[in-house]
Amino acid sequence: MRLLLAATLISAVGCGGAPPFIGIECGTADERLDSSYDASGRDCIWNAYENGRAARWTLRGYTIEGDPIPTTLLFQPAGRIGLVVTRDASADKFGGFGNQRLFTYRCATMTKVARRDDISHYSFMLTNCTGDGPSTSVP
Repeated sequence: MRLLLAATLISAVGCGGAPPFIGIECGTADERLDSSYDASGRDCIWNAYENGRAARWTLRGYTIEGDPIPTTLLFQPAGRIGLVVTRDASADKFGGFGNQRLFTYRCATMTKVARRDDISHYSFMLTNCTGDGPSTSVP
């Protein structure tokens, strides 16, 4: 009986979920509106992108009302995966019909865009995308 249980658990673990990410972990940032800025996370993902190295950065932004919007920016040059942005707007209470869901973009290019209020800070514009739209930005 124990052998059967062990085999079942090993099988369940081995067959489920995505494979582990192999690349540079650029960390997780928690940014409130106009109060914080993660330069190291942005620099990490940008440098990896410029050098063709796999990397992942996670950003938790917030709506004006304070609802969390987690976003993950993944760059995976192997296997022609490229740039992938996932944004989970399911907790946005004021997001409107059809907007309270997970958005996914697969993009070909990423550029840095200086912020108008502080040009030493930047966001990303991703273009040539498929999925939920032709382009998206990561603040």
